[in-house]
This record gives sequence, structure tokens and C-alpha cells, in this order.
Amino acid sequence: METANEGLLREAEEVAANVHALRRLLLRSFEPDIAKGGVTVPQMNALEELAGENGLSLKELSGRMGLSHSTVSGIIDRLQRKGFVRRTPDSKDRRYSRIFLSEEVKDYVRVEVPSRRLGPILRALDLASAGEREQILAGVVTLRRLLEAVVSEGGGNQNIETGATVQVP
Repeated sequence: METANEGLLREAEEVAANVHALRRLLLRSFEPDIAKGGVTVPQMNALEELAGENGLSLKELSGRMGLSHSTVSGIIDRLQRKGFVRRTPDSKDRRYSRIFLSEEVKDYVRVEVPSRRLGPILRALDLASAGEREQILAGVVTLRRLLEAVVSEGGGNQNIETGATVQVP
């Protein structure tokens, strides 16, 4: 007989596996761009952040991407070598630089990326009934709300079996 904790653990594993599969499926819409331009998914994410607000500092971009300063610095270095972005000294504090998209990349990211990112979701929702669309949205919104609550309480680092907080070395 399965305990409540074992059942919950099994459900969590199933949710995690499905979220991972969804992420992989959505990233596949960028495979042609990655193959053509040699742009990785993290690089594409950086380009999208800059398209939303061009001229971010490296610190601001790192915070928005949820990645370390050194990781984002490497991403920007590679994008700069390809001519996709340029760094310009900050007019108020020349110790810092601002990152700007090239005009060609700016147009591409604003026009093409949203259709690539949303295209598969739009087509999938088009296949769904109105009731299925409601269920999808309600489920995703609920999962996000619950995860945000868990993360704001310390990351959800509790042992499912004992309820004790797990210390990460």
C-alpha cells in the first residue's frame, strides 16, 4: 500500500517530468535559428531581455535572467563577437557599460522571436476545446502560484518523508 508521501512524491516526479518535456518541446521551435545563427538558448534569452529593455547593465541583465554575472558576461562576450550586441560605456558612470542590440538583431527579436515562442502554444491551444484551454490555463496558473509561495518561503527544501529542512552543502 502506497503512503501519502510516496503518492505525493510520485505526482511531483510526474509533474517535473512533464514540465521538463514541455520545455524541451517549446525550445525545439528555436532549433532552426540555433542551427542557422549558432545562437544558444541562453543567448536567445539574453537577446529577448535586451529587446524588452535595450541598454541594460550586465548586473541588471544577470538579475533578470537569474544567472550569475560571470555566466551572463560570457554570453554577452560571445554575442558581441557575432555582432549581435555592443557594449557602450554608461554615460553616468563610465566604470559600467550598457548592452545594446544591433539594429538587425533588434528587429529580428521583436518580430520573429514572439511568433517562434508562442507559435507552438497557439497551435496547441487551437487544437484544444474551450474547456481544455480553461483547464490548461488554470493548471499552469495554479502551479505557478504554488511554486512562488514555496520558493518565497525558502525554496521548498524539505524532506518529503520527514518534513525536515534539507541543508545543501
